[in-house]
Amino acid sequence: MHSVTKTSGSFLTSIIILIPLFFISCSEKEQQAGAPDIDDILSFTATEIFSMSEVEDVYFAHVGYESVVLENGDIAFADRNIPNITIINENGELEKVIREGRGPGEILDAYEFTKDREGNIYTYDQGNNKLLVFDENLDLKNEIIPPNYEATFLIKAYPTDQDGVSIFELDSFEHLRDAEKESESILVQYDHESESYGKEMVLKAQPYARLIVDGQIRGARLIPYSHGNLTAYNPENRTLFTFDTGTNIIAELNADFDTVRTILVSLPTEEISQTEIDSIRADQMDEQWKTMKELLPEVKAPANNMIYHKGEFWMESNILGDTEMWLVLNSEGQITRAVHLPKESMLMHVSDEH
Repeated sequence: MHSVTKTSGSFLTSIIILIPLFFISCSEKEQQAGAPDIDDILSFTATEIFSMSEVEDVYFAHVGYESVVLENGDIAFADRNIPNITIINENGELEKVIREGRGPGEILDAYEFTKDREGNIYTYDQGNNKLLVFDENLDLKNEIIPPNYEATFLIKAYPTDQDGVSIFELDSFEHLRDAEKESESILVQYDHESESYGKEMVLKAQPYARLIVDGQIRGARLIPYSHGNLTAYNPENRTLFTFDTGTNIIAELNADFDTVRTILVSLPTEEISQTEIDSIRADQMDEQWKTMKELLPEVKAPANNMIYHKGEFWMESNILGDTEMWLVLNSEGQITRAVHLPKESMLMHVSDEH
């Protein structure tokens, strides 16, 4: 198993050894009381093979949050500043670039990807308000302009086992204009033939601290270490995993939002430290800090991100340390190992090749 990470605008390909270690918990209280000690978890540190800040005439500026491996082993990732989608081979050599523009197959702000079991790749371009569907070589197959869904913006699309039906993941921005509203994520069915929406499921999202000036909401910032829902796609079953980090349950949902199965997990967590609070405070405007300081959790959420790959869950831990630590869980929810990546890096994909 390899992983690709990005740090300071560079890409690192890292080798990780796989050896299992088993642990399980059964209740929310046991999630903290019975979670394994970090020192008892089999641990691996990624080793850099190569890094890069540009490839040929493409200089990276603001690399997106995810990358995807094509069927031939090439890696595709987006840069939101240029903007483009860059495809490199396993040696870091440029293979292809999808350029900025408003024409067919061109992008303005596409930065997250879903890959289905046939190798098709989906990305939503917020700048052009269109969903692009590429084949396994990242050649354009289709462009879809879905109708607006009130007070939301689309993040990702997930194909389902129902023909012509996808699940769209959307973020609501109601909390930015109504102080009584909480931050929410919405899962909704989308029928491509009728171009209409169906059932929806509302999830608790990681909350925001509002910036209030002269009694008006002027913006908001995500509250660090707070609880919310994490999602990950299962291409083999065409289902969606959701994990409310305030619980110890990962739920697998089908196209109708029925729960196919639940997985009990027990992840280590810790109280937020004064050093971390001071660091957060230093990064906030005074008016922003007034609303944020009361909302910081006493105990951190156990995970900040979740990636699923072939029966394993990779969880980005909030435990303070000298590295970015990802806990790898098997399909039964048992922690098998901890993988340490460079501080302030992003794990952008997990695959058999990288």
